[in-house]
Amino acid sequence: MSKRSHALLIALMMVAIAIPLGGLAQDAPPLVRVLVVDETKTFNSTMRVAGLVGALRSVGMFDVGITLADVMSSYDDPLADRLPGVDEEPYDLIVILPRGLDDGTASHIWIVSAGMSALSPSVAAGLDAIAGIIEQVFAGIGEGIDVTEDLWPGLLWAAYSTKGWIR
Repeated sequence: MSKRSHALLIALMMVAIAIPLGGLAQDAPPLVRVLVVDETKTFNSTMRVAGLVGALRSVGMFDVGITLADVMSSYDDPLADRLPGVDEEPYDLIVILPRGLDDGTASHIWIVSAGMSALSPSVAAGLDAIAGIIEQVFAGIGEGIDVTEDLWPGLLWAAYSTKGWIR
């Protein structure tokens, strides 16, 4: 076999391998859109929120947005007086870090989503990943609570889905 035909054979083999691999890359699940709503007020909490956002972004499966909210209590709706931007896609998950995390009056971090049976596999995996990251970043201060554990995240989902914040 000549050098030229040998090189052609190797090139064809590489193309034959690259075509299926390129198809795998296109089948990667889309990024899970997450909105982090920060109601906290202290420097320590702000640093933890920054750590949470940084950790979520470093995982590579999340498209993370963040907004600050000024509320009177941890049970106030932080997005009550806001609407999403006109061109803004709805989020898959919304994580609410309540005001009471600062002083210990709240220990729940709300993970708002549709019911578990309505979530795509990638969003369900994202919810599990977020819960684990929250557990590490807020260890001893707060824990992630989702629709399987409390009614409040489900009620927030109902309100946010009608406004266009969440899918």
